Amino acid sequence: MADGAFDDLDMAAARAKFAAKVDGRRAARQSRQKKTSSAVDGRSLRATGRTEHLNFKATPRIKQALAKHVPKGKTSLWLEEAIIEKLKREGVEVDA
Repeated sequence: MADGAFDDLDMAAARAKFAAKVDGRRAARQSRQKKTSSAVDGRSLRATGRTEHLNFKATPRIKQALAKHVPKGKTSLWLEEAIIEKLKREGVEVDA
């Protein structure tokens, strides 16, 4: 490279100058994680009474069927209603 304007540029110093300023402390890291995990404020979930988390594994066939036949954003409520119906058929008294 011939005499260029960037010959005397210190790349390490430039990277340090323009690097993101992230607080690496444990408290700061936990605060960032809380912000990302609580992106949904939960008001709509509380309005329907759904305040508890329930997660389960399903076969790809079931997941595809739900995606095809249940409207987007309604899967959780649909599954809850299906579980309540199954419990009632099994003779379990459900207060929901």
